[in-house]
Amino acid sequence: MSNENSNHPEEKRSLKDGFDDSATPDDIDDSKVKFLNGKSGLDDECVVEVGSDVSFTGLGKDELMKYANDPFWVRTRMILFAAFWIGWIAMLAAAIVIIIVAPKCPERPSQTWYQTDVVYQINVKSYKDSQKEGVDGAGVGDLGGIASKIEYLQSIGVNAFWLNSFYKSGDNSYDNNDVVDHKQVDESVGTMQVFDSLRKDTKKKGMRMILDFIPNHTGKKHEWFLKSEAKEAGFENFYIWAAGTGSDPTVNPPNNWVTAYGSPAWTYSTARKEWYYHSYLPEYPDLNLRDEDVLSNVDGILKFWLDKGVDGFAVQGLQRLVESNDTSMDEGSVGEHTVDQPENQELVKRWRGIINSYSDKPGRERTLIAKIVEKGNNTAEYYKAGIHILISDALVNVDPLTCDQQCMKNKLMSANEDGLWRGWQLDNENSSRFGSVVSEDLQKAWQAFHLLLPGTAFVYYGDEIAMKNGVVGASDTKDPLARVSGQTSRDPYRTPMLWSTGDNAGFCAKNVTPWLPINADYMNNNVEFNRAHLVGYTVLNSFEDLVKLRSKESLQFGKFEMKIFNDILYFTRKAEGFPGYLVAINRGAKTAGFSDVADKLTLLYDSAGTDNVGTVLDTKAAPIGFTDGEVYVFEY
Repeated sequence: MSNENSNHPEEKRSLKDGFDDSATPDDIDDSKVKFLNGKSGLDDECVVEVGSDVSFTGLGKDELMKYANDPFWVRTRMILFAAFWIGWIAMLAAAIVIIIVAPKCPERPSQTWYQTDVVYQINVKSYKDSQKEGVDGAGVGDLGGIASKIEYLQSIGVNAFWLNSFYKSGDNSYDNNDVVDHKQVDESVGTMQVFDSLRKDTKKKGMRMILDFIPNHTGKKHEWFLKSEAKEAGFENFYIWAAGTGSDPTVNPPNNWVTAYGSPAWTYSTARKEWYYHSYLPEYPDLNLRDEDVLSNVDGILKFWLDKGVDGFAVQGLQRLVESNDTSMDEGSVGEHTVDQPENQELVKRWRGIINSYSDKPGRERTLIAKIVEKGNNTAEYYKAGIHILISDALVNVDPLTCDQQCMKNKLMSANEDGLWRGWQLDNENSSRFGSVVSEDLQKAWQAFHLLLPGTAFVYYGDEIAMKNGVVGASDTKDPLARVSGQTSRDPYRTPMLWSTGDNAGFCAKNVTPWLPINADYMNNNVEFNRAHLVGYTVLNSFEDLVKLRSKESLQFGKFEMKIFNDILYFTRKAEGFPGYLVAINRGAKTAGFSDVADKLTLLYDSAGTDNVGTVLDTKAAPIGFTDGEVYVFEY
């Protein structure tokens, strides 16, 4: 090493930058360090000799001060200082200008899951039977069957489902509306353990669950009714009781009120020797929702299921919750004293308060939904009271043969005229299935209406395959409503779900008799068939594509406009800052240009299932041709 150093010219360097970082104090030869003024200190000039004859000399304090006070360097420093601040202020001003003049990000309204998700309604007894042959309960759908089909629901884009009543009910209950315990699962459809497992699994998957809430009535075998009938202390006023009239009060009811079905609304109790009121069937006596003890118990039902993680409730019998307090008054018109009474809204406010107490964080919102099924002008009042969604029947039982384009437009605009958030259904458990009402060539058009209108789409099980009404003979009829004069059985609308071409359409095990007959057309209309290759673009394919489209921003919260041109009914959905969508439905071989909407349209959906999706059309160059019943969805 000494040989290499002897070849270098002599160098001098400052203490501050002369040593290798890896050097240690022991590596430094004190004899090679000299302070030129004979003192030690960093302000003094020093020389470090490296090797035998290499050293570096730095600037001393006095020399540095000469430069510090030199006019040239003083001016240079001031110029650089000013330049720095001028540049900093200029950049700040530019940033402010950019923020002010740059296009703002599009605003997204705050929407909850019950506004964005499709809600799938399930009749528990008719969806899927999980029991094996020979097991008690085989042939009836159950909660275990629903659990086995959760992946299917997710595969078709459903993240929220609504279970119709499965509460413990009277013997051989038809639809579990004659409830005897609102906090128990009916043995025919499962156990509380199965329910808890279903809720835990679906919550883990990010799915929402809505249950029926039945505050209007109980079954006649409910403990409350039996005690009230016996005038047991504390239960005397749990139900609506009144004395008869006329010379024979056991024969003449208190008044002329009628049920929702038009039949007499009073039934005589020989045990209590009074009449009890029922809005629906005699098996469903109405609770007295003016009684605080009753209300406290009903509140407890809501809280019980909310504590189990339920996300919302469908209030059954909303319009008939409370009746006139004066049972001596006859009705001049049907429903005058029994439908849409002002106290109904007070009850809704009460239950909404409970719902809100569980909606404590974003993403954990709970909901109250209901249907308006009887004539009334109180829709806005129910919304104000706290109902989140009222389901419209504008699309229910609409026959395209008798309701033309103008008729359809009028129906939809009328249902949406107040601008409130609507729910839409094509059918439900009490109405004929749309697959039987609407011809096959228009079924996809009705799907497009249903899924792309502003509001929440509620899908009755089987609608995704346009399931038809079943045929139920007199000997197989289960519906007690069929015994009421002027009414027909609802059984055809509640037949088992059609899963496959296998035994019993995949609903229940082989050699098991389903609780209602399987539809005769199940071989050509089931989920498996709709997903098979070489069968063309099916109603299920269409459903899945429309649900995906529904997630687009403008179809979630965009402005809605509906028009008719050349017999083509079309509507647009457009949110500021996002692509717009045009939904066009034809009822004949017509053409339309749509230049009033946009110059260019990109085809995103074609009900015929053609390969034209993605095609960009120039609306000014040539009109678009339609075939009868065809539906197009364009982006612009």
